[in-house]
Amino acid sequence: MDYIFEIIPSEQTPKVVQIVSGADYIKANNEKFEAFLGFAQSQTTAVGLAANQCSLNGKRFNQRIFAMRNIKTLEWELIIDPKIVKYIGIKEQKLEGCLTWKGQNIVADRYRAVHVTYFDLDGNQTLGGIEYGGFQGQIFQHEYNHIEGIPEEVVEASYELPTPKKIQRNEKCPCGSGLKYKQCCLQYEY
Repeated sequence: MDYIFEIIPSEQTPKVVQIVSGADYIKANNEKFEAFLGFAQSQTTAVGLAANQCSLNGKRFNQRIFAMRNIKTLEWELIIDPKIVKYIGIKEQKLEGCLTWKGQNIVADRYRAVHVTYFDLDGNQTLGGIEYGGFQGQIFQHEYNHIEGIPEEVVEASYELPTPKKIQRNEKCPCGSGLKYKQCCLQYEY
């Protein structure tokens, strides 16, 4: 069967419902998911792509999955039914590009790291959670917002974020832990 994917431009993505049975769901949709992963890999300027940003054969591909490139290995992985189980560090505003909003940027509040669980294409679940920090964590949060239907603020491409005040190593951490910054969220700085 031919799977023709296209990116749906200039539309916020709708929320996708939770998956009831991960392994059965993956088995039933494996061929489509592999085709979607191939489509994501063909997007040469992308580091992530949520399924519901795309159409499959003319109909929105409302699946609770996204593809994400590992920025260290450059390999792509398919993230199926992701959940963020813990947010780590302080929130910061980030300026991001998005395939949905070509030529424009998104201003987003992102945590410095996240603990996540999800299924892979073989039906294995990452129990206990995996930590994604830095830019990889930012990508995860961006794609997760797509499948959660969380709208992002779209701005002109020339928009620049204000420079935040530099947190000194010995100051109390702004996350509220009561620890010094160097003993807490400094490790997630990027």
